[in-house]
Amino acid sequence: MLRAWQEQCLSQAVTSYKKQSQFLVLASPGAGKTLLAAHIAKALINSGDIDYVVCFSPSRIVSQSIEETFEKILKRKFNGRLGAIGASRTYHSLSNAAELINDLAATRVLVIFDEIHHCAGNGESPANAWGLQLLSTIQHLATYTLSLTGTPWRTDTLPISFAKYSDPEGNIICDYSYDLVDAIKDKVCRMPQITAIDIEKVTVKGLGKFETYTSLQSLLNEGEVSYQTVIRHPEVIKHLLSLSAHRLNILRKDSPNAGGLVVASSYEHALQIQSILLDHFNKESTLVSCRHDDSPELINRFRKDNSEWIISIAMISEGADIPRLQVCCSLTDVTTELYFRQILGRIIRMTKNQPPVANMYMLAEPNLVEFAERLNKAIPGTYNYQKSEELLEHFKMTDTFGYDSFPLGHNQFHDMLEVELDLFDFNAAEDRCILQTSELKMASFKSRIIASFLSKTALI
Repeated sequence: MLRAWQEQCLSQAVTSYKKQSQFLVLASPGAGKTLLAAHIAKALINSGDIDYVVCFSPSRIVSQSIEETFEKILKRKFNGRLGAIGASRTYHSLSNAAELINDLAATRVLVIFDEIHHCAGNGESPANAWGLQLLSTIQHLATYTLSLTGTPWRTDTLPISFAKYSDPEGNIICDYSYDLVDAIKDKVCRMPQITAIDIEKVTVKGLGKFETYTSLQSLLNEGEVSYQTVIRHPEVIKHLLSLSAHRLNILRKDSPNAGGLVVASSYEHALQIQSILLDHFNKESTLVSCRHDDSPELINRFRKDNSEWIISIAMISEGADIPRLQVCCSLTDVTTELYFRQILGRIIRMTKNQPPVANMYMLAEPNLVEFAERLNKAIPGTYNYQKSEELLEHFKMTDTFGYDSFPLGHNQFHDMLEVELDLFDFNAAEDRCILQTSELKMASFKSRIIASFLSKTALI
């Protein structure tokens, strides 16, 4: 059974396709865009308007999930093979889409673009070339297009393929919109509660001088310590994990299958987090990364079992459907609003027999706090400040990457060193050398709780 918003959007899309060939849906992460898309495809097939469906999505794990949903709703194979009603592919596959384009040239086809913001409309983005190829080929190929997004903007501000923009503001115009406020009101999504952890006092010792900072913002703006260094600090990781693990333990008393997600900044960082989870909290975890071919299978296994923690570098930031996730510990060094919203979207999907609140723990990095406060304006809430116990007396960085923070075997060390060298910015080598001799004294943390919720009066 479809939700009320899905029924309304389905009806509007079918009516709209009688006048136009494109339809763009903005819907909150976790609201059920994939299920909606499957029913729109079913309606067009039943009315005889299309013969075939092709879906594109950002990753293999999302592509597999789409295939499963469409097979269930259409009751036909959706694997792109002989006799199938459609196919689910990744955007990356567009680089080898000549055969698909030739096969569909004379076919009435609905093309669905999941998370359409991955497609830059003018083709100038160095990050991808999907948008230009989409506009020049598939747009003319498709009888109809259905574009889906939960985050209607791109970090690089390039225009989104198939999107219409108002003039002169440049805001995106959606054919149907269902935002997070609506989703929470309808009990489709959980209310987010975001806890931002700020550093109350930090003393940096480097090259014979001492500097003291009273917040993470002042440390990052005026100090010689990078955000990447802070999130790799073992005590910082322990503190964020302690809050996240405590919350998940409480949730699992009533919901034994509730799960937690930790978002790391690199593979080496993920290994560090995994080690701390096990050694200090006695928590086993699943680690998924694009380095491992079996990561999609591990994600599927985690989705269906009742284990507690999964650690990801980028594989669960968008589109991956794991409804039982309720807690997120964000330790990524990506501080864009797009990524912030994508991560939050992983834990807000409403499920039966689980509390209607999603908990996200992060550091009070200035950009992240701004995004959380902006969300708080849309979903009225309160700010809470808490001071925690003293974390540590002092911290000495013995090397840039902090390999001494957890035990490593010889092969592991060289494997991770190779990864970090790929990420290392040699233009910043001089600055990093300063950090190698630095000491950090973190007196204490203060917890800044950004609790986003909807009051009854706000919903009237």
